[in-house]
Order: sequence, then structure tokens, then C-alpha cells
Amino acid sequence: MNVRGSAKLTAVTAVLLLMVVLGNLKIAAANVPNVLQIEDISEGSTGKIKLQIKHLNPGAGHYIDIVEVDVNGQVKKFDLQPQSADPFTVELNLGQIEGRPNIKARAHCSVHGWSDWFGPVQIPEFAEVGMTVFLALAASFLLIRAKRN
Repeated sequence: MNVRGSAKLTAVTAVLLLMVVLGNLKIAAANVPNVLQIEDISEGSTGKIKLQIKHLNPGAGHYIDIVEVDVNGQVKKFDLQPQSADPFTVELNLGQIEGRPNIKARAHCSVHGWSDWFGPVQIPEFAEVGMTVFLALAASFLLIRAKRN
């Protein structure tokens, strides 16, 4: 066999070996949770939120065990029971809130660790300025209507 034939055989062997190795690789994708949405469900001065969280293949030993909520820099921790749905929602009571705090949330998988922070979202989402403008417009409408009658 000449040198050229030997080089071809080595190249073919290397390509075949690479194909076998790559064909047997199992690509593992981490199943890190993902907070999809923060919904404000506050009642008066009691801050409440509903989180929607995506987490593939939950089970008895693989689930979201902790949720952390950052309220203007103060982190509150919530322990959760195992879930069977994906995605799932959880309602969290943040206690008394003042003003319009910014909320961020993240979830912890018992196997894969923490998600990224989702947010910030301001709660209540209908800010004071928006409420003031709405009330001013509503009052104007009522006054105009009363003058017509």
C-alpha cells in the first residue's frame, strides 16, 4: 500500500470512529425550572401573587421545592410540596405591602437547582398615576353627563 492509500485509510478510519463516538453520546439537558409569569392578585394592602412555573418531568424526587420572591430587595422564601403538572401555578401570600413594590421570583428544582430571576413586575400593576388619571376621567364624564340632564 502506498502512502496516499494509507492516508485515505487513516482518514476513513478516523471519520468512522468519530461517527461511532458521536452516535453513542447522550446529550443531557439540565431540567432547570422557568418562571413564566407573575400575576398580581393582591387584596387591599395584602400582597398576593400567582406564579406560573414550567418544570419538565416532575416526580416524587424531582420537583420545585422552593420559590423565592424578591420584594424590593427583601427575599421571601416559600417551601412547596411536590407537583405533578407542568406547567403549574402557585399562589403566594406576601403579607402587608406598601406602595407599589417591584417583584421578582425564581424557583428551585430539587435536582437541578435555581432558575433565573423573572421580573421585575410592579404590584399592584395598575400604578397610582394610572388610577388617578382613570378616576379623573370618570369624574369628568359623570360631571359632563350630569350637566346634560
